[in-house]
Amino acid sequence: MSEKQQSRKLILVNRTPLEELVLNVILTLRELKENEVLVLKGRGDYIPKAIDVYNEVKKRLGNALVLKNVSIGSEKAGRRTLSYIEISLKFTM
Repeated sequence: MSEKQQSRKLILVNRTPLEELVLNVILTLRELKENEVLVLKGRGDYIPKAIDVYNEVKKRLGNALVLKNVSIGSEKAGRRTLSYIEISLKFTM
């Protein structure tokens, strides 16, 4: 199934503490259905934090975590343009 045909669950990285985000990602990954992927999105100053969350989840889950896709870009947010990173993840048993 292609990336476009899969449904996505989005976790937006923000001021939430790193450990809380990591726990939220792990719990969400375990609840995913066969055709779903989890998208971890960091915008602006939260791009490095999104990468930190991914690295911590990878450290904890090891090979059970599959990196499906990484995309970067920019989007309008009011009058500003913000860069973003989207990290698509899948959990395998």
